Amino acid sequence: MNLHDRDNFRRGLKEGISQGISQGISQGISQGAQQKAIETAKNALKMDLPIKQISTLTGLSIEEIQALAK
Repeated sequence: MNLHDRDNFRRGLKEGISQGISQGISQGISQGAQQKAIETAKNALKMDLPIKQISTLTGLSIEEIQALAK
């Protein structure tokens, strides 16, 4: 491997790692938001709020909330 190829390899490796970290952070944020919505829905169900209202509040589907209610 010549010097040019090695530089390209290192650059590609850095870009790949950077993209992987960015995707991991995005996925973690998304999963955290989903978990928070589920937690909020469970609390709202305990308060006997209507499922449609919980759906509006959390962004979860009615089906998802019904599954949590079981």
